[in-house]
Amino acid sequence: MIETPLTDIRSYIESLSSDSGEYYLVCARTGEQPVPAAGCRFDSREQARAGARATEQYRAQLRQYDPRVACHDIIVCQAHAPPERATVVRRGEPA
Repeated sequence: MIETPLTDIRSYIESLSSDSGEYYLVCARTGEQPVPAAGCRFDSREQARAGARATEQYRAQLRQYDPRVACHDIIVCQAHAPPERATVVRRGEPA
């Protein structure tokens, strides 16, 4: 079986990512962003899922060389944008 080079997997993940994406990957147990997708954002949930699968593949291959590489339960999260307009209500004022 021929494995995909780690550099190719990393490039694939980077090709899926964008600067303005609202989806990102984290470990469900620790909340850490797994390498090589740490800091990556994705425009759609589908792209993030593909990034998660590639990240799992990357880490599984890396684990063959170093069994101490942590196992992560990678999940897709969506960043919540702040509300467009916040309303401040002071005590005693009608809402």
